Amino acid sequence: MKFCFVCGKRTEKLIEGYCEDCYNKNFNLIEIPKELIILKCSKCGKIKLKNIWSYIEIEDFIKNHIKILGNNVELEINDNKIFAKGFLKTSKKAKEEIHEINIKIKKILCSNCCRKSGGYYEAVIQLRGSIPQNILNFIDKEAREKTFYRIENVKNGINLYIGNKNIADQIADKLKRRYKLEIKKSFKLFTKKEGKDVYKSVFSIKCD
Repeated sequence: MKFCFVCGKRTEKLIEGYCEDCYNKNFNLIEIPKELIILKCSKCGKIKLKNIWSYIEIEDFIKNHIKILGNNVELEINDNKIFAKGFLKTSKKAKEEIHEINIKIKKILCSNCCRKSGGYYEAVIQLRGSIPQNILNFIDKEAREKTFYRIENVKNGINLYIGNKNIADQIADKLKRRYKLEIKKSFKLFTKKEGKDVYKSVFSIKCD
C-alpha cells in the first residue's frame, strides 16, 4: 500500500506521488497566458494571428493560444472565461476547470488597409472595350477574397489596381482559361528601391 505525500491517503496507485484526487487538484487540463493582446484592423475587421491577417473570430484566436495538457479536452469560451472539461493524461477521473484571461483588443490598420489607404498596388489589369458584367463580378470576387483593389475609369475601359501581383497573375490566368480572353502581360518601371528597379505587372485585356 502506498501513501499520497499530500493528503496521506492510502492507495494502490500513485500518480507522480499523488493520489488521483490530489493529482487532479494540483494539475490543469490547459495552460493559458494571463493576458492576450488582439490586433484587430479598425477598417476591415481582420485579426492578426501568427503574422497573418484574416477574418477569424476572437474565440478562435484565443483557442490558438491555449496549450492542451490533458486528454479529450473540450473547451467553451465565454467572453474572458474559458471552461475546460476532460481528463489529465494519467488519470481516469473526469475534471472541469474555469480559467479567466485578460483580453485587450488593440485596433490598428492591417497591412492591406494601410497600403490601400496609401494608394499602394503591385499590378494593373487593364480592361478595354465592351466589358461584360460577369467578368467584373468574377474579378471582384477573386480579388476581394485575397487582396485589395481599386477601380479607375479610363478612356475605352477601366483599370483595376491590384494590391498583390501574385493574385493578379492568378486572376489573369483564370480569365484566360474561363473566358478565352487574349491577355498581354508587360512590366512597367515604377521606382528604385535600394538601388534595384521595382516593376509593376500590367495585364492588357480586350473584351471585344
